[in-house]
Amino acid sequence: MGHVHSRWAALALATSLLLAGAECAVAVPAGNLPQSPTVTADLGPSPTASAEEVSGESGTPAPKSAPSATAITNIPSLSIQLSPGYTLADLNASKDAIPADPAVEQHSLATIVDPTNTANNLTDVTLESVKGRGNFTWLLEKKPYQIKFDASTPVLGLPTAKTWILLANHADASLLRNKAAYDLAVEFGLPGSPDSRFVDLTINGEFLGNYLLSEKVEVKKNRLVLADPGGLLLELDNSYGLAEDFHFTTSRSNTLFVLKDAVADVSNPLPAPLAESYSDTQAYLEEFESRLYAVDPDWAAISSMIDVESFIKYHFVFELAANPEITQSSVFFWRDGTGDVLHAGPVWDFDSAFASYTTESLGGDPVQDYIKNAQFLRNAGNGWFRELFRNEEFAAQVAKFYEEQLQAKVDAVATKIDANAAAISSSAEANFERWPNVLGRPSIFSGTRLVADTWQGEVSYLRDWVAKRAGHLAAVYGKDTPVLKYATHVAGIGWQNALTYGQIAGTSGRGLQAEALDISLGSSPFTGTIRSRAHVQDIGWSAWQSGATTLGTTGRSLQLEAVEFTLTDQLALRYGIEYRVHVQNLGWMPWTKDGALAGTTGQGLQIEAIQIRLVEKPSNTGSTVSYGAHVATIGWMPGVQDGAVAGTTGRGLAMEALQARVSSGEYTGNLQYRSHVQNIGWTPWTDSPDFAGTVGQGLRMEAIEIRLTGDLAAHYSIRYAAHVQDIGWQPPVIDGQTAGTTGLALRMEAIKIELVPKGS
Repeated sequence: MGHVHSRWAALALATSLLLAGAECAVAVPAGNLPQSPTVTADLGPSPTASAEEVSGESGTPAPKSAPSATAITNIPSLSIQLSPGYTLADLNASKDAIPADPAVEQHSLATIVDPTNTANNLTDVTLESVKGRGNFTWLLEKKPYQIKFDASTPVLGLPTAKTWILLANHADASLLRNKAAYDLAVEFGLPGSPDSRFVDLTINGEFLGNYLLSEKVEVKKNRLVLADPGGLLLELDNSYGLAEDFHFTTSRSNTLFVLKDAVADVSNPLPAPLAESYSDTQAYLEEFESRLYAVDPDWAAISSMIDVESFIKYHFVFELAANPEITQSSVFFWRDGTGDVLHAGPVWDFDSAFASYTTESLGGDPVQDYIKNAQFLRNAGNGWFRELFRNEEFAAQVAKFYEEQLQAKVDAVATKIDANAAAISSSAEANFERWPNVLGRPSIFSGTRLVADTWQGEVSYLRDWVAKRAGHLAAVYGKDTPVLKYATHVAGIGWQNALTYGQIAGTSGRGLQAEALDISLGSSPFTGTIRSRAHVQDIGWSAWQSGATTLGTTGRSLQLEAVEFTLTDQLALRYGIEYRVHVQNLGWMPWTKDGALAGTTGQGLQIEAIQIRLVEKPSNTGSTVSYGAHVATIGWMPGVQDGAVAGTTGRGLAMEALQARVSSGEYTGNLQYRSHVQNIGWTPWTDSPDFAGTVGQGLRMEAIEIRLTGDLAAHYSIRYAAHVQDIGWQPPVIDGQTAGTTGLALRMEAIKIELVPKGS
C-alpha cells in the first residue's frame, strides 16, 4: 500500500492548493445513506461490495483547503466547496434538491482549472444548488451529482447553461461508455444530444476521482431547443416512472411514459398550452401504437407520425452499444407542440451498455441484432423497434441510411475510445487508487463478468468489443442488401406477424413447436435467389425449394426439426446467409450458414424459434470448402474446412454421410458429389448443400467422388483423401476420382478436402 499512500499525499497537496481560502455556503440537508443495498439495478444484481471494501485500506483522504490554479492530473479539475457546516457526507445522504440558503451570504462555489486551456478556468463561481442524482448508480460508493450555477455559465468550452451533470461511471470500469455513446449521438446530429468533458472532481477537499461532466437532457436554450409553448420531452421509463408527477401508460405496448421536461414549467396543475399538448401527445401515442402493432401495418401511415431519420439515428447509437435500457428506461422522445410528429432522442444512460453484461439477453453478444430483438430477448418492456422492423420499407431505409451516412462515424468509435483513454490515463490511474476495489472484481452490473485487473485491460475489452460490433453492423446493413422476410406458424398460435432480417421469429420458454416457416427475399440488383428446405417430424427432409416458399406443414401438428438455407448466383458471391434455431431442451444452437444444418434430426426435438440474416462477405475473400461428417453413434459432427479432418480415426466408426459446400468471393459454381453406400451402391450425383450418403439407416459410406462446376471448376481442382477401415489414409485424389473402396465392404471413417488453384 506504500504506492497508494504516496499517491494520496500528492493528491492531498494538489487539492489543498485548489481549495485554499474558499469560503462558501450551501444548505445540504442530512439524510440516511442506503444501508445494505437490497435495491438492485433494474438490469442485474445489486452491488456486493460494502462501503468498507470499496474504500480500501487507505481509507478516505481528508485534505480540505482552498482554490489555486493547479490541476490534479492532466485533465481539467472541478473543485466544489460546500457552505460552512455541510460535509460531503451530508450531500451523499440525500438526492433531494438543495437550493442555496438565501439567509446565508456565502453559497457553494465551483472552481475549474483546465491545464490545457486557461481560457476555460473559472474561480469561485456561485452554485445555486448541488445534489445527488441517479437511481441504481446513486446506491454505489462513488456517487453521481448535479450542479446548478446561479447564472448560465460556459463550462470547458461547452455552450452556456445553468445545470450540469457529474456522472461517476463507477459501474463502468473503463470510464468511457457514456462518453462513447454521447459523442456518437452528437456526431449523428441528434438534437439535444449531451456533449461532455472529463474532469477530476474534488468536493470539500476530498478527491472523488474521474467524472464525466455532461450537459443535461432538458428542454432549454443550448440543450433540446423547442419553440412551441406546448413543446415537451417524454421519457420511456418502465423502471422508475411511477415516482414522477406526470406519467401515463399506453394501452397497446403497456409502456410507462413520463413528462420529463417542457418549454413551459412542469408544475401542478400544468399551464394551459402544456396541458393541451400533454393530453394530445397521449392520444397521439395511442394512435401511433394502434398503427405500429397492426397485423398488416401501413408504413405510409406509421412513417407520417414519426421523424424516421431520428428513429434510425437513435437506433444505431443504441445498437452499437447493445444498450439493454432500450426496453426499460432513459429512452427519450419529443414533440414540438401538437402539430409536430414524434422525434427520437436525446440519448442518455449507457453505463450498462457495451457488453457490461455478458449475457445475450442484456447485450453481451457483439454479433447479435440486438435492438430489434431486445424485447424478445429480455421478455419485458417496450418493443417499438421490434415492430418498426416488421416493415420492409423501414428495414430497407435503415440499411441504406446506415451505409450512406452513419457507418463511417460508427467505424471511428473504436479509435476515439483509444484517444479518450490516452487523454484521461493519469486521471484514470488516480481514480482507481481512490476506488481500488473495482478492478479485478466481479462487475457491479454483472457478477458473471470479472473486471480486468487494470484499467487499460478494461479499455481494451471495450475497444475490441466495439470494433467487432462495428464490423457486424457493416456486414448486415448495406443499401443493396435485399430485405429478407419470414414468419413462423406456431402451435397454439398460428401464423405470427412477419419479421425482417435478423429478427427472432417464434417463441422461447413456452414449449411451443414451430410447424411452418414462410420465407421470401426482396428485390436486389444482384442475380440469384434463396434456396430452402426443412426436416419435418414423421416426414423427413423436404426437397430444396427456390425463392419465396413455405417450409413445413400447417394443420397437422408436425414440428419443424431442422432447416437449411443457401443463396445462388451473384447473391451467393456477395452475401452469406446465416441462421440459428432455438431447439427444445437445447436452447439456442450456434449460428450456422450457407446450407449447413440448423436444428437436429433423429432426436424428435422441435424448433421453437429461428433467426435469419444476410451478411455481406468481405471483398476478395478467395474460395474455401467447408464440410461435416455424419458418423455412426455420433450423428453430425462439427464442421471443418480446408484440409481438416472430418469424421473419426482409431474408433472403428463408419461415416454415413457427408455434407460439403464451397464459399467463394471470386467465382460462381458449385460442388457435386456421390457416394458408394453399403447395400445401395453408387447414389446419384447430388448438388451441395444437400448431403451425400444416408442418415438414419445405419449404412456405412464406402467411397465418394467429388467435383466442381461452373467457374469454380475452371479455376480450382478439388482434392480429397479418405481414411478407410484396415487401410488408413489413402493417397489423395482429385476432380471426381474415387476415394475409398468398392466391393470390399470397408467403411470410410474420415475425409479431408481442400481446393487447389489450377496451375499451382
